[in-house]
Amino acid sequence: MFPVLIEIGGFKFATYGLLVASGYLLAIWWLTTERERMGLDEDTFWSLIYTLFFGAIGGGKLLYFIIEWRSLLDGSLHLIRDIRFGFVFFGGLLGACLTGFWWVRKHKTDFMKIGDYFGVALPMGHAVGRLGCFAAGCCAGRPTTLPWGVHFSHPESLVPASLRSIPLHPTQLYESAMVAIAAFIALKTIRKVQAGKLPTGSAFAVYIGLYSLTRFANEFLRGDDRGGFFLGMSPSQWISLVVACWAIWIFQQRRSAAEAL
Repeated sequence: MFPVLIEIGGFKFATYGLLVASGYLLAIWWLTTERERMGLDEDTFWSLIYTLFFGAIGGGKLLYFIIEWRSLLDGSLHLIRDIRFGFVFFGGLLGACLTGFWWVRKHKTDFMKIGDYFGVALPMGHAVGRLGCFAAGCCAGRPTTLPWGVHFSHPESLVPASLRSIPLHPTQLYESAMVAIAAFIALKTIRKVQAGKLPTGSAFAVYIGLYSLTRFANEFLRGDDRGGFFLGMSPSQWISLVVACWAIWIFQQRRSAAEAL
């Protein structure tokens, strides 16, 4: 693929960085169009964005180091030197949720009301960001004989050496397509929430439920290091099951609350 977008002298501009940044900007742009519906003034809105951003970065990096603890111990992964690389999306999602809980308590607002909007924005940005993974060769799939198998042969590709130049499942594109669909469904859902046809929290639950199912299935096709397995499932698959249960609980809890009104 194209891990390096532009190279001038010794400077290399990574395609991954551009696409991930583009994903963040798309998500934030959409949120700015919904700021008044969120009931936030401009300063409070940006306070929320910065809080969730740093929570996501910290959570994504922390879970990566937890999963790759063996590499930390043997010295192949360095805590400071490699700080730019390796983020786990679920870690970022959980980190953002934790800082989000703190933020809504501080500002005395409803987590699920805010969560509905991020249930649309997150998959929007994620769909673009996964294209960056595809360009870089990270999060690569297993070998496949299917006609759409992708060959990664660029010398700076992050695909493991054992998988270079052989057809692989384009798992990055699978996930990008599925989260784009999740964003569309969540957008339709939040409009129903705004119209009073569904309880608050429905769009957020739709998003985390759909993403957990997508990630659980996609993990079976991944060919990169999954951080070890327990009972035949990777850490991300176990987290997916927990998040799916959380989505079901939100649906039931919010529906019961709506029926009680």
